[in-house]
Amino acid sequence: MPITETPKIKIYKEDSLSLSSGEGGEIPIFIGVTANETPSANILKFSNYNDAKKSTAGGIGPEADTNTLLSVIKDFFEESKRVAVDDVGVPYIYAKDVGAASAETATNFTNPKEASKTKQDIQVEAYIFKQEDTPANIASVLVAIAESLKTDKQKGKPRIAYATVKGWTVTELARLTSLANGIKDSDVALVEYDQFGKTIARICCTPYYDEPGYYPYRSVIPGTFKERTDTVEETIQANGIIFNHDEKPGKVAYPKINLAVATSYVKPIDERPIDSLIHVNRNVNQLIRDAVEVVYPQLKRRETETYIQEVQADLDLLCANKIKKGYMLEGTTVTAVEYKQNPTQLKLKIKANPVNITGLIEATIYV
Repeated sequence: MPITETPKIKIYKEDSLSLSSGEGGEIPIFIGVTANETPSANILKFSNYNDAKKSTAGGIGPEADTNTLLSVIKDFFEESKRVAVDDVGVPYIYAKDVGAASAETATNFTNPKEASKTKQDIQVEAYIFKQEDTPANIASVLVAIAESLKTDKQKGKPRIAYATVKGWTVTELARLTSLANGIKDSDVALVEYDQFGKTIARICCTPYYDEPGYYPYRSVIPGTFKERTDTVEETIQANGIIFNHDEKPGKVAYPKINLAVATSYVKPIDERPIDSLIHVNRNVNQLIRDAVEVVYPQLKRRETETYIQEVQADLDLLCANKIKKGYMLEGTTVTAVEYKQNPTQLKLKIKANPVNITGLIEATIYV
């Protein structure tokens, strides 16, 4: 059976509008095709769709069927718009227009990804490839992106990438994980093209400790998404693809994400990593960000005798608060260790025990 009732990790939400605490409001960068002949060389920042659709400098217009990136951004702003006082919103996004670039040249997408590292508030990367690209070329780009994301995480700046291909069906998307050299990574997710922008918005507006499929869409009415049998939905999910459907626990239908999974979900059950569930990976990523935020102000105490003990005390308090609030379970620790290979850095050993899973996730980062 596909997931029809997603994990409900609903806990004590103290400030649902907080952006800095990671409670939703993740800032994305969209990197995708527009067919513009002279795309801007810059990464652009938009706080609304009207700015994005401009054909003048600073926009990625004009509006056209061929302008895939702009269409996706329009959907994003529609879904991320707050409709209730306690809704989480996204104040702005970043975008990189790659024109009509092909995945045949990986740097068309990996160079903007590397350039985006200067924007340290970005937590989500969203890629839109053109329909004519081959599965092998797209998969190669995504594998390179996954490797870069591993480096980002080791430096305490984790992100998750979501990708789609214009016009491709879920069957066509599945080729990206089924190839021998396909993408099967917990930091990279594939998303059905239909409503891609709204799906990214739904994820960005979901608090990091919740499953994105817990919340219904704000801008989608029941009946919008394709009706599929349980068997078909189960197959799509097993292929490591995020898709949407109407959940019908009773007489009322709720448009939702089925289950947010990464491409590593395609692996056999006995090999499937714990963080192949996006809500688990997001939760661990936020622990990493919070740990780095705790440690950074203390780095200049390095010459004091009690430096490590003081840093460790703050990290212990961070983990205790996560456990108390229900975001993590007992066994979650962040340990500060002197990094002998580089005295100017501090090594953090993380053991995370997120809610609703069995097993620990371990990571080592360098600050």
